[in-house]
Amino acid sequence: MAVASLGATAGPAEAAWGVPCPLPKAPSAPPDQSWLKDVPEKPGSTAAGKIAVFTFKGDDVFEPFRGAVVRTLRKQRLNVTAALRPADSPAQYREMSCSSNLAVFIEGEVSGEGARQALLIRLRSGVTGQYFTSARFSGSTPAIVGAIGNALWGRVGSGILRTCSSAAKPRRRESAPMYIEAGTPLDTPVGG
Repeated sequence: MAVASLGATAGPAEAAWGVPCPLPKAPSAPPDQSWLKDVPEKPGSTAAGKIAVFTFKGDDVFEPFRGAVVRTLRKQRLNVTAALRPADSPAQYREMSCSSNLAVFIEGEVSGEGARQALLIRLRSGVTGQYFTSARFSGSTPAIVGAIGNALWGRVGSGILRTCSSAAKPRRRESAPMYIEAGTPLDTPVGG
């Protein structure tokens, strides 16, 4: 009699075998990636500066560190773009800065795994094309993301604002844009 009452209250899988059957867990949704979209400048509002944040080497597929940097800088009224690719030389950074009105370029590199990760963030001036400051964070992914939100602006904010103000000053281009002449058509036909 006791066995019959247990089967009556058990689920269908438990009633047949008498062993609880765990249900499969639903896959969790990926984290919010809306920070990847460049926010257009609002008419009439003035941004403190324009910054490009490149993909961080070694960052997770969902880029938690880069996302935290972009969100932190946008909270400081900076116009942040996350769609550009890095250049190869300081001269190319200066040219990109002039053509796109960018003041600062941010690069990052992640090393280690688990609770022993390290993130190095380097900031490059658009005026000179050279690095002007860096910040290092270490710990687990949630600890680094939290530290970026709490401490990044305190470590590099004054340098960013100085660089943005110097980039806003008028400056002349180093050289005229390069034009490639494709040539003229041949007077004699090929093969004839």
